[in-house]
Amino acid sequence: MPFYYGWVILVVATIGTVASVPGQTAGVSVFTDHLTDAIGLSRLQLSIAYLIGTGTSGFALPRGGRMIDRYGSRLVALGATLGLATVLVGFSFVGPMNGLVGMIVMSVGFGCLRFSGQGLLTLSSRTMLAQWFDRRRGVVTSVSNSFVSFAFAGSPALLLALIDIDGFRTAWRMMALVLVVVIGSVVALLYRISPEASGLVIDGGLADTSGSAPAAVIGGDGDATRHEAVRDLRFWAVTLPVVALSSTGTALTFHIVDFGAEIGMSKDDIVRIFVPIALVSVPVTLLGGWLVDRIPPVMIGGAMALGQLVMYLTVAHIDSPALAVVAIATWGLSQGCFAALTSAALPRLFGRRHLGAISGVQMSAMVIGSAIGPALFALVDATLGSYEAALWVSAAAPAIALVFAVASLRRPPA
Repeated sequence: MPFYYGWVILVVATIGTVASVPGQTAGVSVFTDHLTDAIGLSRLQLSIAYLIGTGTSGFALPRGGRMIDRYGSRLVALGATLGLATVLVGFSFVGPMNGLVGMIVMSVGFGCLRFSGQGLLTLSSRTMLAQWFDRRRGVVTSVSNSFVSFAFAGSPALLLALIDIDGFRTAWRMMALVLVVVIGSVVALLYRISPEASGLVIDGGLADTSGSAPAAVIGGDGDATRHEAVRDLRFWAVTLPVVALSSTGTALTFHIVDFGAEIGMSKDDIVRIFVPIALVSVPVTLLGGWLVDRIPPVMIGGAMALGQLVMYLTVAHIDSPALAVVAIATWGLSQGCFAALTSAALPRLFGRRHLGAISGVQMSAMVIGSAIGPALFALVDATLGSYEAALWVSAAAPAIALVFAVASLRRPPA
């Protein structure tokens, strides 16, 4: 049997997603102090600019998803790579500004950074990978996401080492150079839109070119459009849980030290919870990828929503050993379901023809949620004096998602 190019796609799509690190929270966080010193903004002012930029990029992502369907993952990913490199070079020249000008400049900068990196480069790489597999889509995407998770976890240390070489400005310029020369070459030479566009059949084999029909169109005529998908209860049954985790997970990570102080835990003790969470989430990610090929994706969405509800009720009590085990296990479970619902569930439910547009709506909701979460937790804490109250407020989203999942299973589509 000839070698299937989809396995190359698995490798390069993973590389492309990892390359989005400079536009992810993990890649921005290590530069925060350097930015505040260079520009003269306070941490609060920079955080507000980050919120505005992230939220704006989220609202723009549905258009980016439609661009993927129209122009293909390779062209969009190449544009995103060059755009991300351009923003990094621009950031490397920032200097002192007054408060208002600084916030405007950084809001625009963060918007471009998040849109190109966290948004388009990630979305185009994941969408391309989902286009190349059907029978093994869940397993393949979960393997990719496992590597991405490890890369993201190790990226802060690598970025700090780059900063130590010759400062944060040089670090950004070095990353921009790698993006243009290395990642740009990978995208231009190895990215492919779909098996059909390459004269192949999904999962392996050559397309039939004996007829006079034009090049095969991606997917089938019965595939859902974006408008049909967002009106389908199943879309929200698999999207609301990942939006909730994007929002609450980002908020808890952003405020983790202050959150630990509220429940009487030291900084060192509270940050240690991320290690066992990762140990739980990685095997669940692989299991979820295997399951999404075999059971209705809304069942995984329901499991994730239920896990989040338990996590929200127990994570404020992780100073108790018994509740800590429950909170860490359910947090890891929720994090592990994330990959299956963001990479494999949508093509399984709605087909591949309009996958970019449909995935763009899901990604948009996730990015907006990640922007709102930290601000919501800070507001509730300032108003009610407790992060636990913010967790109760946040529980509404997974509760609704659980209802949607149960309703979808009880009333399957015609």
